[in-house]
Amino acid sequence: MCKRLILISIVLFGAFSALAQSPTGEVPPSGSMAVSPARFELEMKPGTEQTVVVNLDYRAGTLSKAPVRIMASLNDWTITKDGRVEYSRANSLPNSASPWLIYTPGEAAVVPGTIHQIRVTIAVPLNATPGDHLTSLIIEQRPESYKNEGNLKQVVVRYRMASVFYIKVPGLTKKGNFENLLAESTPGGFVITPVLKNEGNSVIRPTSSLTVIDADGKTVTEMTGLEPLPVLGGSETAQPLVVEKQLPPGTYSVKYRVDFQDGRPATEGVTDLIVKTAPQIATGNPPAKKP
Repeated sequence: MCKRLILISIVLFGAFSALAQSPTGEVPPSGSMAVSPARFELEMKPGTEQTVVVNLDYRAGTLSKAPVRIMASLNDWTITKDGRVEYSRANSLPNSASPWLIYTPGEAAVVPGTIHQIRVTIAVPLNATPGDHLTSLIIEQRPESYKNEGNLKQVVVRYRMASVFYIKVPGLTKKGNFENLLAESTPGGFVITPVLKNEGNSVIRPTSSLTVIDADGKTVTEMTGLEPLPVLGGSETAQPLVVEKQLPPGTYSVKYRVDFQDGRPATEGVTDLIVKTAPQIATGNPPAKKP
């Protein structure tokens, strides 16, 4: 008997699901699993309680139609300066809301084709400080035992998903600042990196636009309706914007305009983008051949 098990662990954060990987919208052979809502933003006063439901949609593929066991847990989360969503153990970050949550069931068998519900109760303590408090409900598939008859190769797909929570305690403030603007030429185009800071205690979701102007005043690149990463309260982001467009050598003016959606007018940063001539490899004339 020959048994080969290939384990693929798929981490699904946000509204992403395995079903979304299929361009036809069909369920892949390994099945699909998704959670909704992917994000909760709940304004709650100290001393109040609220219960919400997280839905888990499991659709079996052709490889297996058996129920799967899932388990739930809590993780703190944050967004790093370079734009990564980072998860850590519950109650390890200063603004953690993990101690405020109770969920049930913590473990269950999920039948294909049904919506499985996990009830989450949030109880905000009386001494809760104003601002956003963050946590996430992690849902993952338990390792299963597989029995094979004869020679069989298996691809085992296991899922790990998150529904993130913003618990917003009144006294919310939003104050976005445009700290810096960096521009760098690359072999494939150029990279613009705005450094954005939130001095408030509640998340900001800015919108922005980019304009690049050459030495003659001509617009060579214009991008509108950009949506940078959210800037969490008391944090800073430096998210690179990669533009795959090669520009002729010269000095360009870069204008990056940001609306922090914090009740104040939009602000604009300006910097230079210097595109240098690519270095050339000098080649000499071949020596003359002797007659």
